[in-house]
Amino acid sequence: MKKTTIKLLTVAALFTLSSKLVAQNDAAALLRSGKEDASKLLGAYMRPITKGLASGVNDAWYSTAKPLGTLGFDLRLGGGLSFVSDDAKSFDLSTIGLNKDLSKGAVIVPANGNNIIPTVVGSGKSNDLIVNVNDPLNPGSPYQVDKISAIGGLDLPVTFGASPFIQLSVGVVKGTEIMLRLIPIQTGDFSSSGYGFGVKHSISQWIWGVDKLPIDIAGIYTYTNNELEYKFGDKFLNSNGSAGSLSAAEYKNSQKMRVSTKAWQLGLIVSKKLAFFTPYASLVLNNATSELAMLGFYPVQLARQNGGTIENYTENVKDPVNSSVSLNSMRSAFGFRNKFGPIAFAFEYNLAYSKDQFSTFNFNLAVNIQQILPLFKL
Repeated sequence: MKKTTIKLLTVAALFTLSSKLVAQNDAAALLRSGKEDASKLLGAYMRPITKGLASGVNDAWYSTAKPLGTLGFDLRLGGGLSFVSDDAKSFDLSTIGLNKDLSKGAVIVPANGNNIIPTVVGSGKSNDLIVNVNDPLNPGSPYQVDKISAIGGLDLPVTFGASPFIQLSVGVVKGTEIMLRLIPIQTGDFSSSGYGFGVKHSISQWIWGVDKLPIDIAGIYTYTNNELEYKFGDKFLNSNGSAGSLSAAEYKNSQKMRVSTKAWQLGLIVSKKLAFFTPYASLVLNNATSELAMLGFYPVQLARQNGGTIENYTENVKDPVNSSVSLNSMRSAFGFRNKFGPIAFAFEYNLAYSKDQFSTFNFNLAVNIQQILPLFKL
């Protein structure tokens, strides 16, 4: 029971990108591998986050193909999650293009030769990772300057999908609905900001005979721009105090993780209203790019010759990571909406047709304001 409770709490933390989700002690520690390999190493470790956001950022824009009537408007709250595939729960250290030549920079090797590393949502822990540089007194031989303690994952089946949002939809003319989305979150060291807009238009009305059928068909286009940011705060990556180190405050105040996602979708929706229950399906082209950046100053340990001895020193690397995931593929959505008076609940599953993206789940709650405040009689 205790283990189940912990997992449920971790999923909740995942939804809000708390410090437990980012696992930033592990994420920041990977930056000690040096600027050349940090993007590759951290990008692989955090890939389920960036891929999950790219997969789900376009979710939950609609729950029926029927647009709102002219001057009808509703307010919607929602969010979603992405299902992690098994192959996204770990990565092979030897296949991500890390440097293997001491003459070109630091070389990362697992302490006991096992190259399989869990991602942030994977299970178990890796081996310690040894950071070697070219021995200043014996060129061509490895000299250990750092050790990254075993990193682990959270053992979760899900990652980010659609970030929690507020959406206002307004019906205009000729079966057209305009949508505006805001993504305002602030909790502790985590913040989320962004916007989106979309348009849904009835196609049924323009096809002879279809407008007589008991179904609705609509076209949909949306665009979303979202940015998540996490400040490391008191758990920042500090130096060991060797030559070249910055003050603790300089490290602490500068270090943060940012994930920026831009996306659009274009497709068709079909729905059928059955009393208070409306099932729907869609086929859309999902296009998204999610970019992970580590900003601020981070200490990297190096070595140099000082007379007849080796001296360790600190190199402060600024903004060391910029890694991105892009997708452009078709997917289908299957969902339903339950409407009780002015209140509607909707649940949706998006099936990914490509390994480039995860399948996702989302939900939303909508309130038809016009039914509560009938300002217009249409």
